[in-house]
Amino acid sequence: MNTDATPRVTVVIAVHNRAQELPTAMASVFAQTTPHWRLLVVDDGSTDESAEVARRHQYDERVHVLSLRANVGLGNALQAALEHIHTPYFVTLDSDDWFAPTALEELLAAMDASSPDAVLVSANAQHWREEGSRLVRDHVLFGRPFADKFDFFRYGPYLVPRFYRTEAVRRVGGFERDPAGQGRVYEDKLILLKLAAVGRFLHVDRVLYHVRLHSANLTRPEERARLNAIKKAMYERMMREWGNPYEIVWKTHPEGWLDVADLVPRASAGAQDRRTH
Repeated sequence: MNTDATPRVTVVIAVHNRAQELPTAMASVFAQTTPHWRLLVVDDGSTDESAEVARRHQYDERVHVLSLRANVGLGNALQAALEHIHTPYFVTLDSDDWFAPTALEELLAAMDASSPDAVLVSANAQHWREEGSRLVRDHVLFGRPFADKFDFFRYGPYLVPRFYRTEAVRRVGGFERDPAGQGRVYEDKLILLKLAAVGRFLHVDRVLYHVRLHSANLTRPEERARLNAIKKAMYERMMREWGNPYEIVWKTHPEGWLDVADLVPRASAGAQDRRTH
């Protein structure tokens, strides 16, 4: 590990109306086993006290607050943050989630032990569900490494934490305001698909991230058709940009979510269609 006191990672928390949950997220950054970090809180046009909560911590010179005048959505808020990141790495933390104490230390160690073509590190995530005023332990999401960009393309679950090489994110154009999601939906999938085309994803097989499950982060059934259409357009766009070597075979889960079932080489796509209908 590099023991230099100069911060090498910026933690980015984009927050919109999460004044109650934000202190837990921020506290988990202060509790890290390495003290050499910057924290950038982006207030995405909150109408509650989220910005004030963040500013209370500016007594620490490692903490910075960027306030956006209007709510622009997570992807657009992260793109605004990118201009203020001056460290070789950054990691995103949702404003209602929190890190394990060793998260930054272990993610940095994984990058340090790898080659420069590593552009992202993720880990495993413990989920917690709200039961009244208590948080109850739920399932663990286990991530994995990927053989190539098409292996990741097939992967359905999300990746957390997302620990980025800053230069690589800038190289692929950052968190764009894409035509499908408008920077508000699937911004995480889009940046990861773009990064998968230029470098390797690493995985630390440890629980380094904690996810809070509550009604606000559960999508309403009536929204699923719209979100599925956005995801389909985004994935088809990326496949075209990669030269369209595969036909995407889609599947719909029982709960209504659209996902990639398979990738069929173009020459045999017609035969696959005949077998599945």
